[in-house]
Amino acid sequence: MKNVNFFIVALFTFFSSVFVFSQSQDSKKEKWFVRIGTHDINYYPIRSPFKGFFLKRNNSFHPVISSIELEHNIKKHIGLYLDASYGMVDNSRWKVDNNFFVKLSNGINLYIIPHYKLDPYLRLGIGHYKSDSYVNRELEISDTKYFKTNKKNFFLIDGGLGLNLWLVSNFGLNLQSTYNHVFAKQSRDYLNFWKHNVGLIFRFGNLKIDHDHKIVTENQDNYSVSDSEKEKDSVSDSEKEKDSVSDSEKEKDSVSDSEKEKEVEQKICCEDSDNDGILDNEDLCPNQFGKKENKGCPDIVFNPILFGIGKFSLSTRSLMKINKIAKIMINRIPNSKFYVNGYADTHGKLYFNKILSLKRARSVFYALVSKGVNPSRMEVRGLGVEKKKGRCVEIIIRK
Repeated sequence: MKNVNFFIVALFTFFSSVFVFSQSQDSKKEKWFVRIGTHDINYYPIRSPFKGFFLKRNNSFHPVISSIELEHNIKKHIGLYLDASYGMVDNSRWKVDNNFFVKLSNGINLYIIPHYKLDPYLRLGIGHYKSDSYVNRELEISDTKYFKTNKKNFFLIDGGLGLNLWLVSNFGLNLQSTYNHVFAKQSRDYLNFWKHNVGLIFRFGNLKIDHDHKIVTENQDNYSVSDSEKEKDSVSDSEKEKDSVSDSEKEKDSVSDSEKEKEVEQKICCEDSDNDGILDNEDLCPNQFGKKENKGCPDIVFNPILFGIGKFSLSTRSLMKINKIAKIMINRIPNSKFYVNGYADTHGKLYFNKILSLKRARSVFYALVSKGVNPSRMEVRGLGVEKKKGRCVEIIIRK
C-alpha cells in the first residue's frame, strides 16, 4: 500500500512539473502530450502469443492508475515518448499472484493521419523491466525441460499500435497495445508478455481542430488582430494628416496660393492617363488600361504553384512566386477575397489525394499569411484530383 501511495504522489508531482513547463513554453506547448491510465499485463502460454488472448487468468489489471507517459512531437508525424508503468500483477505463466512489476521505456510514435479525431499511430521502443516473479522459481517448459533465472532486472524492446480518440481539441481517450520481448540468458520467449493500456490523453497548448478537421491556431487570430491594429493606425495617421493640412491652410496668408492648389487638384482629378474611363485619382493602375470592377487595373490571373509527386512543401521558386502574389493581393486588390484551391494528380488513392490537396492549399495559405495577407480574405479548399489541374495550387479571385 505504501508503494501505491508513493506512486500516486509521484504522479501528481510529475503532472505539476509538466504543466508548469508547458505554460513557460508558449510557442511549443501544443507539441506536448500526457497519457495516464491503467495497464493490463498478459502473460500468455509459452510460445503461443495469441492463445487464450482474452482469458481472464492471462490478463491482470492492477492498480487503477498504474501508467503514465510523456510525449513530445518533434515533427508532425513523429513523437518521442517516455513511459512508466507500475503495479502488482498476476503471472499465470509462473503461477504467482501479486508479483511486483515495473516497466520504464522510451521510444518513438509514428502518426499516420495526425490532427484528426481518430488518431492512430505505430509504436517502437526500448526499456527496462523489473519483476520478482522469477526469483527461486522454475518454469516448466516440458516434461524434461525447465527454465530458471534469479534476475530481477531485464532489458526489453517493445512495439505495437495505439489510437487517440479526441473528444475535444486537447482531451481524449487513449488505447494502445504492445508486445514486449524480454532479453534473458538461455531464454527465447519465456519472459515475454503483452501490455495493453487504457486511459486519458491531454494535449497542452493552443492547437484546435474544427468540424472539417482543419487546424485552427491562435496565430490566425493574431494575424487578424494585427491587421485591424494596422488599419486603426492608418486611420489615425490619416486623421493626423488631415489635421496638419487644416492647420497649414489656416496659416496661409494669401488666397491666391489656395486657388492655385485647387486648380492643380482639378487638373489631377480630371486626368485619365491610360484612357480607360477611370480618373487617375481613382485608378489603382493609372498607366495601364483596366476595368472598373478591378479599380482601373487589368484582369489579374495568378500562375499556379506547382508541387512534386506526393509533396506539399514549398520550393524556393514557389516562395518567390508567392511573395509577388502577396504584394498584388495587398496593394492592387486590397478589398478582394480569394479561393486557395489545392489539387492532386491521379497517382495514389482518392482519399489520400484529397488529404494531400488540402495540405498543399494550407501550405500556400500560411505562406501568404506570413507575407501580410489577411487570412479572413482567403478560403482554403482541397479539391482532390482533377486531370487538367495536376499537382498544383490555384489562387482565384472570388466574384
